[in-house]
Order: sequence, then C-alpha cells, then structure tokens
Amino acid sequence: MNRTSVRLVTAAMLALAVVAAGPVFAQGKVRVAVMNFDNNSTWSWWGDNLGSAAADELTTQLVTSGKFTVIERAQLGAILAEQNLGQSGAVTASTAAKMGKLLGVQFILTGSITQFSIERRSAGFRGIGGSLANAESKIDVRLVNTDTGEVMVVAEGQGNKRMAGGYFKGASAERTFDQGAAQEALRPAVEQVVARIAAQSSTMESVQPAAPEGQIVSSREGQYYINRGQNAGIKVGQRFDVLRVVDEIKDADGRLLDRVVNKVGTLEVTQVLSQSSVCKLIQGQAGVKDTVK
Repeated sequence: MNRTSVRLVTAAMLALAVVAAGPVFAQGKVRVAVMNFDNNSTWSWWGDNLGSAAADELTTQLVTSGKFTVIERAQLGAILAEQNLGQSGAVTASTAAKMGKLLGVQFILTGSITQFSIERRSAGFRGIGGSLANAESKIDVRLVNTDTGEVMVVAEGQGNKRMAGGYFKGASAERTFDQGAAQEALRPAVEQVVARIAAQSSTMESVQPAAPEGQIVSSREGQYYINRGQNAGIKVGQRFDVLRVVDEIKDADGRLLDRVVNKVGTLEVTQVLSQSSVCKLIQGQAGVKDTVK
C-alpha cells in the first residue's frame, strides 16, 4: 500500500471515529428548561421584559457552553400556557415534577434579578451626539431537580457593563425597552452563573429526565401518534403505559373531585419526529385521548 493510500485510509478511520463519537457526546448533555426571571430590582421601566431578557441570555450561554441541551423558549412557553403553568415565579416540588414530565428535562432553571440599574450620560451638538451608559446587575439562579423538586445548585452573578451609542435608542433610553441592550447589560452576571453551573455539569448527567407524559392524538392503520417527540427527549424503542379515565367522582354540586384511571395497554415508539412520535401497540388497548406515561 503506497503512502497516499495509507493517508486516505487513516483519514477515513478518523472520520468514522468522529461520527461515532458525536451522538455519545450529545446524549451526555444535561437537558434543562429555563424559566423567565422575576424582576425583583427597583428598575421598572422595562417591566417583565427584563426577566425575559435574562432568561434568553442564560439560554444562549448554556447552549454555547456545549454542556446543556435547552428547551427552545417559544416551545416552552406554548407548553406551559397549554397546561396553565406560569413561566416564572416559584417552582414547587409538584410543579417541577409536572414540568419535568411535560418537557422531558432533568432540571429547571429559575431565578430573579435582584439588582439592576443604568446610569446614562449623553452629550451632543446641533442634533449630533452620543451616550455612555454604565449598567450594574445582580441575579440569583436556582437549579431544580425535576425528579425530587430539590434545589441542586444556587448560583449568584453580578456584573458591571459599560455601553455606548447604539445600545440605546431614542432621546430617553431608560423609557425604551431594547432586548439587545438588556441582554448586554445582564451578560456579565449571567456569565458568572453559567460558569458555576457548568462546573458541576458532570455530576448532573446521572440524573435521568422525568418520563414525559403525553396523549394519543391520532391513530390509523395500527399506528398511534402521541404529542411528544424530540422536544421531550423521546427515543425509538421507548415504551409507554396507556392510561384511560374509567370513572369520575363528583360532589353533589357536580364538581369534579377525582378521576379513576386504569392502565389499558402498552405502546412502543417506532419513529420520533420533532414534536410527536409514532407508536405501535404492544399489548392491551389504546385510543385517541388516552394518556401515555
């Protein structure tokens, strides 16, 4: 074998090794959801938008770290709205468990902005000018285990950021919300938080994501479609119990007190799509609107 052939074979073997290693690395990432932050600072010009900006910046930096898989923010909002769950505020053990099952995540990140201020100076001449702003921020973040509801990590970050010119628009920047400006101002504090959380990511990998709950939304030709897919971490070969409400208990005024739920069958995933999965019936029965768990 000549030298050219040896180099080609070696390159091919390295390429195969990289391809083989890729999925293993991806599977080892910690799967998290980032809630909107509460704005507990005295800065009120931007209202709740400041909490959303902090969550967006945290999401970006977690993904950039390469150690986390983060639920897409629009998708998170849609699922929480569907289930009447708030996008920010305190996360209790019961709500953490429910969110974990809905989203298929190991952890939920929630937090608050405890300090935020911007001191702005501007100068101009004949309608042409510029501005210099100094932003100070402080945030507290909690990492909640969706299986136990336990707060696993508490991280605090604070930062000071000088910004000029284009970050603020209009004559009164303090009264105009600008998503980019807010994220830029919060970035130093978020960087500190992500560094502290990422340093402990290896200890989080062993925590299994909560088994996602879902519903059978359609069926045809012996196949059943559930409303959980890659968005919830579903895998081919995964099995679900099929649960059906067989009775409802109501009080004298007709208010629902409880539901009696029985297992009626078992489904196995044969194909995973972005937000849904195709399943086959392994045993028992299954029908549209049955719950899968």
